[in-house]
Amino acid sequence: MRLACLLVSAMMLTACRSKENNGPPIPASADPEGKDLVAGAVVIATEDTGGVRIYKIKEVSFFPPPVGDELVMLAFQEKGADFAQAAKLWSKRELTVALPSVRVARHQFVKNRDYRVIATEPVSKDELALKRDDKLPPIAAKP
Repeated sequence: MRLACLLVSAMMLTACRSKENNGPPIPASADPEGKDLVAGAVVIATEDTGGVRIYKIKEVSFFPPPVGDELVMLAFQEKGADFAQAAKLWSKRELTVALPSVRVARHQFVKNRDYRVIATEPVSKDELALKRDDKLPPIAAKP
């Protein structure tokens, strides 16, 4: 009987937790070569000034060595205090564009930033058209 009560309690706690929106799972680490930085990747990265900035990669421009690939990203104004809070902010999608086209060499981003890719999704035409201070549009409904 005691075991049954414990199992029921554990299931109830799990069910309660799953209703919370804690955002997408956060990987333990990023790819050391930045191969996870692809078009459509949602990236959360620590800032030198504190907090964790949210980005979405719009495109990756490929250049031969020694230049290397360039990331073109949307940067959002809202920041999390840590990776978990930034992931939660992304899942709510109530974000405002800070900069519509941040350009950075992939190797510099990997070298200088502690980051995680928390999702990869298509880049919409609406996202490509975003300007400073625009709101992130909701995910388009699947037909």
